[in-house]
Amino acid sequence: MRDTILSRLITDDQRNMLYDMLQDDEDSSYRGKIILLKAKGYTVPEIRMATNHHDANIRKWIHRFNEKGIEGIIPRKHKHKPVKISVDIETKIVEIATKNPREGYGLPFSTWSLRALAGYVSKELNLVDSISHTEIRNILLKHGIRYRQSKITLGNSIDPEYDLKKRGLKN
Repeated sequence: MRDTILSRLITDDQRNMLYDMLQDDEDSSYRGKIILLKAKGYTVPEIRMATNHHDANIRKWIHRFNEKGIEGIIPRKHKHKPVKISVDIETKIVEIATKNPREGYGLPFSTWSLRALAGYVSKELNLVDSISHTEIRNILLKHGIRYRQSKITLGNSIDPEYDLKKRGLKN
C-alpha cells in the first residue's frame, strides 16, 4: 500500500528554512527533516526508519505543514517574555505589595500571593503585557522585600488540650 499523505509544494525560501531547522534544537530538526524527506517522495514508513519517530507523529507534522506551512511545524515557545518595567512602575509595585490588600484596596483577602499581586498590578497599572509572578518576586527582592507564602496555622491559645483534640488523641 502506497502512502497517500501529500506534502504541499515547498518554495525555495521554505526549503532554506527547513535546512536551517536541521541545525536547531531537537524538535525543530526532526520536524524539518520529516518535511524535507516527504518533499523528496519518501513514504511515512521510510521516514519512520530515517527519523525513528512514530507514524502518527510523522503524519501530524506533515498535516500541520500542509495546513500552515513552516509556521505549523515551528515549536511554540512557552517562555514568558519579560515586560520592560520602569522605575516608576517598580515603585508602584512595591507600594502595592507592602499594603494590606483588604485594607488598602478593598480586596477579599489580607495577604498577597505573588500571582494575585501580578494580576492586580497588571490590571491596575494598565500594563500592555501582563507581568508574571516571577517578575514580581524579582522586583520585590531587588527592593529588599523577601516574599514568603503565608501559612495558615490552626491553634487555640485558650484550650490547652487543643493540639491533642486536633490530632484526635483526646475526645
